Amino acid sequence: VSMQVYWCSAFLLPVSIAKECDRILRKFLWGGQGRGKVKWIEVSKPMAKGGLGIKDLKTWNRALLLKQIWEIVINQSLWARWCHVYLIKQSNFWSLPTIGLHSWSWRQILLLRPVAKEHLIYKCGRGDKFSLWFDPWM
Repeated sequence: VSMQVYWCSAFLLPVSIAKECDRILRKFLWGGQGRGKVKWIEVSKPMAKGGLGIKDLKTWNRALLLKQIWEIVINQSLWARWCHVYLIKQSNFWSLPTIGLHSWSWRQILLLRPVAKEHLIYKCGRGDKFSLWFDPWM
């Protein structure tokens, strides 16, 4: 499981990889003979809701990458501080262009910004780390 957590939090996995992982899990659960007796959506529910607690890899991958965005926004981890110094520099994270000489994984994080914006809630404070023009406050 720790290997999955690492890869899912570091990179947006291609759809083909997520499907292959699901195929391997299905084959393990149902022995590889024919169709399963339970729908995959039911199996991937939490145990408290009658499932086996198997995470949907695609959803889990996006959630872990959104956690990376959260780290960048609150700027408290070593990795987030590195991103601010070397990738964001004097710009604003929310207004960085997705095109350019970025790595594929950094572009994937930037492409998830609209999803992250939908879930942000702002709290009034001093305002010293807030940009009225660039931060998604409204």
